[in-house]
Amino acid sequence: METPSHEAINKPSASMLVEEGDRLRKRGDWINAEESYIRATQVDPENRDAWIELGCLLVDSRRFSEAAVCLRRIVNNGVPATDDPQASVRALAEIAAARPDWVRGQYSLGCAYEQLADHDRARQHLANALRMDSSMLAAVEALYARMFWAEEKYTDAIAAADRSLAANPKYYLALVIRGRACSAQGRMLEAVDCSRRSLEIVPEPTLHSGMLFDITCLTETTPEVLYAEACRWNALYAAPLASEIQPHTSRPDPERRLKVGYVSPDLYGHPIAKFILPVFELQDRSRYEVFVYSVGSKSDQITEWIQTRVEHFVTLPAEGKKLAERIRTDEIDILVDLAGHTTGEAYLAFARKPAPIQVSWIGVMSTTGMSTMDYFLGDAEMPCPGTEHLFTETVYRLPRAFFCYRPGTDASVAPAPYLERGDVTFGCFNSPRKITREVVKLWSAILHLVSGSRLLLKYYHLEEEARQASLRAWFAEEGIPSQRLVFVGSSLSTDYFDEYRLIDIALDPFPYNGGSTTLDALWMGVPVVTLAGRSPVQRTGASILNAVGLTDLVTHSAEQYVTTAVFFAKTVPKIPGSRENLRKAIQASPLMDEIGLVRAAENAFRDMWRTWCRNRN
Repeated sequence: METPSHEAINKPSASMLVEEGDRLRKRGDWINAEESYIRATQVDPENRDAWIELGCLLVDSRRFSEAAVCLRRIVNNGVPATDDPQASVRALAEIAAARPDWVRGQYSLGCAYEQLADHDRARQHLANALRMDSSMLAAVEALYARMFWAEEKYTDAIAAADRSLAANPKYYLALVIRGRACSAQGRMLEAVDCSRRSLEIVPEPTLHSGMLFDITCLTETTPEVLYAEACRWNALYAAPLASEIQPHTSRPDPERRLKVGYVSPDLYGHPIAKFILPVFELQDRSRYEVFVYSVGSKSDQITEWIQTRVEHFVTLPAEGKKLAERIRTDEIDILVDLAGHTTGEAYLAFARKPAPIQVSWIGVMSTTGMSTMDYFLGDAEMPCPGTEHLFTETVYRLPRAFFCYRPGTDASVAPAPYLERGDVTFGCFNSPRKITREVVKLWSAILHLVSGSRLLLKYYHLEEEARQASLRAWFAEEGIPSQRLVFVGSSLSTDYFDEYRLIDIALDPFPYNGGSTTLDALWMGVPVVTLAGRSPVQRTGASILNAVGLTDLVTHSAEQYVTTAVFFAKTVPKIPGSRENLRKAIQASPLMDEIGLVRAAENAFRDMWRTWCRNRN
């Protein structure tokens, strides 16, 4: 009789691998759990539990066609390999019906119905799973949290995530959802903390990019901190793709017509449209062939408008490798990043260097951290002079503002509300994510110094008490009663500009300054007081106001910010015609010189190209 080898004795069985997969999954480590289930199917292709558990995990991960392949091995009803989630759910439901005590099946059905937005059914099956096995608490509560988040019930989402984390402090999904919900409520310190803890469990580029964006809202984030984190992102996700970079075949003719590609997920009614539409419309077609790569899921009439203005409009899934392959096939000479770390999964296309020159512009307010990104296109104010060494890119400063502004409305300028009310209304139309505790402290000081004044805050869902709670609490700590605060929610685009009639002076948040909101305020005749700093995102206000010639509104210390806001509040609303004059100032400024911006950008692109050609030759 042949003695089993030592290797065979120690080789885990399919059942052992399934059990290991279950343990990993309970801990929230789905990546290694999937690997265990796959190994189980390889050790014993007839093991039903292995195929069922793998199928459940794939359903939970929204990979429905792969799930159907697994589940149809168990259900002999011809379930096809399809992306239709209903087919996988039907197969899973059939298996679960024959196994009434199957906890994992009830949980996976809950996952499936949650992904189909049938939250009532999802909660029913998840409750069944928890009733059968109390150890499922972390997993079930995490899914409850995700459903609350999808329903925009962020307080409930945080509470459910907290229950999940109480059961398992390292449950990945609960940390991710809690971070998103905290971010939606402007609780940025908590949001960043959740992201960091999530990334310790599973390093993931899109989540890490989100954290890079979120930390720009924190007062303690210096340019040095941002640079270090961006470089860490590059080392983890972008640098390992260097082997996929291929030689560029672009013809090194410095004066030939160039192919310029623009990449963005925001080619719809997004604030970026106010900046980029003139570029698409006015670029010199005799010198540049324009390609636009849309990697977002949203589209509207703005999307349709862009499609009619460019030679090549390409819609692609948000997948970096496919995007890079398409860009390489199109033989793009200069590739322009318009969204930075908000691009999503497609952002790693830039790590594969599909074009010989890659540029960050407009939608990007900080270094990308990528060694493959060649240039950052800024101006005299952006980024802060003296911080160039904290960019992995070469900072290329345009001789004018690095963007222009197309308001998209001819709404008339309204009189200052002070003239009717007799007291001053300050205002801010920015996201609450930008309103830090330090911002509230300075705004409260301003309110204390301007007798009878009030503060109007307007943003999506700010009319809801749950969204106001933390802000009201902060102001109360500074001695500002709730009666001096006005909260307004979102409005139709046709009404949005008209609502600037409600405020006399706009207060720019920091460290993350407003961009389109500052421009919109100036267009409607409302002066904006900004506090400039070293961080790239704290230079936007200075860039805008200096371009309009409003240097007196740019401050450089907390004390100056307060005194400037108070001075303008006591003088400007009383000056006849001040709001009309402000509109005239922005109209006459470089910010509305669309041709000037496009030609400056084209000259920059040509200069970059000539440098590449010289180095190539």
